[in-house]
Amino acid sequence: MNKKTRKIIIYGVVIVLSLFLLLVAISYVNFTRDMDIASERLSTSEIYRSPAGDTEYAMQGEGTPVLVLHGAGGGFDFGLWSGRVFFNDSRKIIAVSRFGYLNTPVPEHASIQEQAARYHDLLGHLNITKTVVVGTSAGGPSAIRFANDYPENCSGLILISAVSRAEPLGSEEPLHIKIIHLVQQSDYAYWLFSRLGQSVILGMMGVPEDVYAEFTPEQKALAQEMLDVMHPMTRRYQGTINDAEMLLREEIPTENITCPVLIMHARDDALVNYTHALNANERIPHSRLVLFDNGGHAMLSQIEPVRENVTQFLDALR
Repeated sequence: MNKKTRKIIIYGVVIVLSLFLLLVAISYVNFTRDMDIASERLSTSEIYRSPAGDTEYAMQGEGTPVLVLHGAGGGFDFGLWSGRVFFNDSRKIIAVSRFGYLNTPVPEHASIQEQAARYHDLLGHLNITKTVVVGTSAGGPSAIRFANDYPENCSGLILISAVSRAEPLGSEEPLHIKIIHLVQQSDYAYWLFSRLGQSVILGMMGVPEDVYAEFTPEQKALAQEMLDVMHPMTRRYQGTINDAEMLLREEIPTENITCPVLIMHARDDALVNYTHALNANERIPHSRLVLFDNGGHAMLSQIEPVRENVTQFLDALR
């Protein structure tokens, strides 16, 4: 290699490296800005301090009380976002951070039963005697448990893309779940995925590529909102791990559930298989199952029919 060629290669490497460092610097500025926005959002919660432990929560709206239980990667802020997406303004949304999410610690002997008991204590503190309970994704088990353990306080149960059972023992964790766990341990890595690879991260979260390809501008905007509301991700990782551990340790009883139940799920959900919905429908008395052929885990492409079903269900309760 002659001297001139070597210089060209060196100059090329320097230029590429400089551009890369510039892009990193620009992205980190935007990352810091988004973390500041997230920090401001997270400052709006309250902490209920009881002898059993702390529970973080927030409320919005007026009307029929609706307790919203978020899925993996969520928190009270994700619950409030779900409330805005799925419910109209005539509902009082109570959103909690479940065990291990944001400012709700994991107790020493965490269980789904104990989590449901914490919801019951919080509602008593808020002087709410009856509520509709909504469990989305990994929020499903404790939503079912609340309806079972406190039937006199549960006027209705809604399960949306919800987990209803543990996976069979010995099941191999899918590769995309392992990748999600890695991404969850870095706020910057998750931010990069959410900003530069929306379809990729949504695919790992159970939204098939063909579903994403058909998203309307409104649905893409909702998808970005959903991804953004999970910043900072590292403060939600412990809860994700705890959810899986609790589910392996205990069964979810359903024999005491007396309230009306609405179950909605998409057949192409690649994160929580729709057999969870079939299981819940089979085990919960008086439940109504609505299956969509497509929509993925978030069901954003089915947002209008989901809203219609939720509204009809809540109106019927009155």
